[in-house]
Order: sequence, then structure tokens, then C-alpha cells
Amino acid sequence: MRMKLAWPNHRLHRGSRRLISRLSFALMAFLLALGVAVPTRAVMFPLSGLPPQTSLGSEEVQMAQAVNFERDILVFTTPTYSVRVFTPAGMLTPRMNIFRRTSPSGLELSAQPASFQGAITGDGFLTYESFGSRNGRNVIFRASHNRGNRQARLEILDQATEQVIVTEFATGVDAPQMPEAPITGALERNTLLGFETQNYAVRVFRDPADNTRRLNVYYKPMAITLVSSQVATPDRSGTIPNYPCWTSYSGGTQFNGMAARYHVRVSPSGRAVLDIIGGNGMLLLSEPRISTIPLTVNLPSEDRPACFEGGGVSASDTLRPFLAAVFGEDAELEAARRLLSSSQTTLRRPDSCQVSPRFEDAPQGRFINAAECINRHEAAAVVEFLRGQGLNARLVFRNFRYR
Repeated sequence: MRMKLAWPNHRLHRGSRRLISRLSFALMAFLLALGVAVPTRAVMFPLSGLPPQTSLGSEEVQMAQAVNFERDILVFTTPTYSVRVFTPAGMLTPRMNIFRRTSPSGLELSAQPASFQGAITGDGFLTYESFGSRNGRNVIFRASHNRGNRQARLEILDQATEQVIVTEFATGVDAPQMPEAPITGALERNTLLGFETQNYAVRVFRDPADNTRRLNVYYKPMAITLVSSQVATPDRSGTIPNYPCWTSYSGGTQFNGMAARYHVRVSPSGRAVLDIIGGNGMLLLSEPRISTIPLTVNLPSEDRPACFEGGGVSASDTLRPFLAAVFGEDAELEAARRLLSSSQTTLRRPDSCQVSPRFEDAPQGRFINAAECINRHEAAAVVEFLRGQGLNARLVFRNFRYR
């Protein structure tokens, strides 16, 4: 004989059913919120929360930082699109989303790899690129940001011809981790000091809104901005140990979880260095400028120590301030090299000049540095010789000594 369980068959009062329903809903909502919130909070801790002795450049630290949380790099909305460049949790490679807001709405690009291209054009916009398809065509999506005017731009180009299909601009841009490009940043008229070290890119600039000096420090291996538009204080004493007559700016508050200041320094001879000093005065990091990236120095006179103009260094150590500049492209560069290196040239090579024709960038634009001289008259002689050979040459001064 089979036993049968007897279940109670009592009908609940309407008020009891309502109470049980509300309690069940509240419990489900609590569990859902807990499931969403707990993992997020568990992984959200600062990048700087690493042990002081840990090297930021190591692959292990990069991966440890990468797995912890998702980072927005650039987010903006145009009249038609929503654009997001971000680094997903657990990854080092940025991704890009492009969502069409107007009909027919939908994702045109979903979490595809995005590569930082820097300055593709000379208009101040720095660019991320991603590849995808649109209406049966292979296209390039370009999300760009202009730090100077705080604008953003979305471009969609045909991949085969690079013909622009869509261009839309946005304001009110969120760019918390947009990389700095010192080569482009150096051309901005507000840049006071800009250079790169092996692992860092630094820029001191004048905020046009209130004339305040500000500092950006960008960590290249992980595309992270460590210091973003924080106030930079000039040191005008010229008596900093190991840096006599250098101009220094300091800013920032912490490094690798420790209280610290970032010191960006440049000498009258064109050497530059980034020092990071802890709150106890200990040197945490020091990296010199690399010469493969142009140095930009447009120091206001009020930021320089009195000895910066050469009182603390010998003439041979002073960067040559007078340039024989030629304006043109590759053909003009080759012509200048040929003329100045030829044994048949009638120009006596001046003793104070270094002759090594090459392209150089400056706030006024790009030109060919045909010769750089200590003596102004000898630089002018080179200019006159080049003009006589049909080249568009003129005498210019280095900006950081002649602003």
C-alpha cells in the first residue's frame, strides 16, 4: 500500500497573500542588488594600491591592474551616435562601441579592439581607430578628442579608399583616461614644457581659463594618465640639488599608493628629467628624457631662475638658440642637405653652428632645421646662402629662450 503525503489545503487570507508577495519581491530585489553590487565593489580599488616596492613597469603588475576594473577612456554623444572607448576588466587592449541613436538604432560597432593613433591630423585631435563593417562596407571608426577646446569627433571612413562617410562633433566630453600625445601637445600654444621618457609622457601647460600652470603625466605602457590637469608649481630658486639653474615644476599628490610629488625639470642645455619624490623626501623614480621625441620648452620668464639663461652653464653646454630654418617638405630637406654637405659649396661652415638638416616641430609649425648656431650673424649667413640657392629660408629663434 502506497503512502500519500497529505498537504494542507487552507486558503490564505487576502492580506496574508499580499504580505507574502511583498516580502518575496523585497527578498528577490535584495539578492539581485547584492549580486550586482558585491562583485563591482570587490574589484574597485585604486591603481595606486600597489606595494611601494612594486615596479609599475612589470608585466605582472600590468596584468594585476588590468583584471581589476573597467576603465572609460573617451565617452561622448553626437547628434546621431553614442561613442565609447574603454578598457574592459581583465584586458589591456582598449575597445570601442559605436551606437546609432537615431532610427534605425542599434550597435554599429560592439567592443572591437581600438588602437591609439595619436595625432593623425594637425588640428589638435588625438585619435583611436577601430575596424568594422557598415551597410556591407568595411569601414574605419575614428573617435577623436581635442584637449585644447574640449571637443570630440566621430569619423567613419571607407576602409579601402579612406573616404570620409560620416563626420560628427560633440561637446560636453568625458575623457578621463585619454592619452597625452607630447608631439601634438608640444605644438599647442599653451604648452610650457613637454617631453617623453622611456615610460612616461609629461606636459606642463597654461590653462587658458585662468592662466594657471597645470601638469599632465601619462604612463605609456598601460595608457593611463597618472596626473591630469593638476596645478603645477614652478621652482624659481635655481638651487635644487643636482639641478643647478634648471627650471622645475611640481604637481600631483600620489604615486603607487604613496604620497608623492612629480617634478618635471629642464636645463638651459635642453636636458630634461621626470623625478617622483615621496612625502619623506625619498626619490621614488627618475627618468631622463628620450631624444627620439622632440622637446618643447616655452618657459615664461617669470618661471625661470635668473641663472637659467646661461649663467649656470658654459657656452658649449647651452643649446644653440639661432636657427637657419627652411620651410618645405622632403624635396627641400634633401636640397638643404645636398647644399650644406657638398664640398663644392661656397659657404664657409661657421664654427658656432651645428649643421645637420632635419625636420623640427615648433608652436609656429613644422620646418627644416638646416643649421643651429650660437652666433646670430653666422646663422644669418647660412640663411642668406640658402636663399641664394632658391630655398625659402629665414632666421628663427628657439622658443624657450626667445618667447
